[in-house]
Amino acid sequence: MLSSKHSALLALSLLASLSAVPGVAADGDLDPSFGTGGIAYLTPDLVSAQELQPYASAVLPDGKILFAGSLDKPTGVPFEQEYRGMLARFNADGSVDESFGNTTIPGVVEVPALIPANRMEGIESMAVLDDGSIVAVGVSQVNSPLMGFVIKLDADGHLAADFGNSGVVLIGATFLHTVGVDSQGRIIAAGEHVDSGVYTATVLRYNPDGTPDTGFGDNGFTAIEWDGAGNSGYLADLLVNPDDSVIVGGFYSVYGDGFGSDFAIAKLDSTGALDPAFGDGGWRVFHDPGDDSFINAILRLSATPDGGIAFAGYYYVLDTSTSPLILGHLAADGSTDASFGDAATPGYFRPAVLPTAQNVNATDLVTQPDGKLLVSAYYYAFPNKENFFALRTTANGQPDATFANGGTFELDLAPDGVYSEAETIALQPDGKIIIAGRAERSEEFLVDLGVVRLLSSGAPDDTIFTNGFDP
Repeated sequence: MLSSKHSALLALSLLASLSAVPGVAADGDLDPSFGTGGIAYLTPDLVSAQELQPYASAVLPDGKILFAGSLDKPTGVPFEQEYRGMLARFNADGSVDESFGNTTIPGVVEVPALIPANRMEGIESMAVLDDGSIVAVGVSQVNSPLMGFVIKLDADGHLAADFGNSGVVLIGATFLHTVGVDSQGRIIAAGEHVDSGVYTATVLRYNPDGTPDTGFGDNGFTAIEWDGAGNSGYLADLLVNPDDSVIVGGFYSVYGDGFGSDFAIAKLDSTGALDPAFGDGGWRVFHDPGDDSFINAILRLSATPDGGIAFAGYYYVLDTSTSPLILGHLAADGSTDASFGDAATPGYFRPAVLPTAQNVNATDLVTQPDGKLLVSAYYYAFPNKENFFALRTTANGQPDATFANGGTFELDLAPDGVYSEAETIALQPDGKIIIAGRAERSEEFLVDLGVVRLLSSGAPDDTIFTNGFDP
């Protein structure tokens, strides 16, 4: 038994040791083991690029982090920028992977010009296959007719000779914004086909070699007509289900072209036909009945652990002429989940964030294994500066007070520069959160690719230790 003197000394020793321990890390704190204090940059060199912009991200099995987007090549002609598809890769610790790349910027691959006459080509979405190869989609435009593209690259960023025409499939008069891969390795892409000024929501499926899958829709193409009125429809994101059915979301000009839009979502079965058990015969066009908004759009989708569908987008507030952020949740059959969001607007969550912003646009949406939602956004709030911004909600659509500052993360990645803008989110297997975007850290027209890694306890539930790692 310890004497009272020894007990007192032990208590003092414990107090002293506790006072020396730094503050306990919390969800949403910068991970000090990544980059410099949780932040990493990849800076263009004004030779291969003057701007690097990521739109999509993936954590690879070896822990490296891959980004896809566009690079802005230096040009001597004002207002005639040349954009090309880009891949960039970081090591797991936030350092640039200098073993990757084909440009004068270590870690950066420039995708060759798919249509040399066109000045603007960029990757909008990508998926990484089991063998490390990459499929990506985007648009080639300006100077020659608009073309959507699907490309396949190997793990080192070279166009794959066994896919399409030397790695490339081109689709005329079509915008492609999103891509996924099903259980059979078939590639699904979605966007809009343009004909006589009308934009028709379009879903395409290709075989692993890049040939159209004739078992899907009309020789590989499905056009979604929504209410059949012939108005324009747009698809911003897709989800591929385990049974190879596909959920697509975006917006539809239900009031007539040029007169606003509503949220639009549809489900196609594995043959490309509308699923009659979903929504209103396979599709649904809707907005929150509790408001009078007439400009609404789904920008991002994410599957939730209960089999439902989360979405992030914006809606228009007539009185203030603003377009704030909105999140919603649908059941597996496409119906509104009334248990999600605000009591006054069941099924929808309008976060009270960025009060000075005129527009807040969701750039990415992911669901943690515990059902919590993470959304990144860019915004316009002149004259205030735009910073990296992300929000985390509980699974039922309320601010997650355990994350960052009451549920929101905001950080100026360009403290001496013009702006920083979050574009994409990825989750590591250990639950840590990667957020990437661009940061103009000086007034010299150099725009970096900026990355942060945040601590998070949102790892899968089969872990043993509270730090999120198995032994």
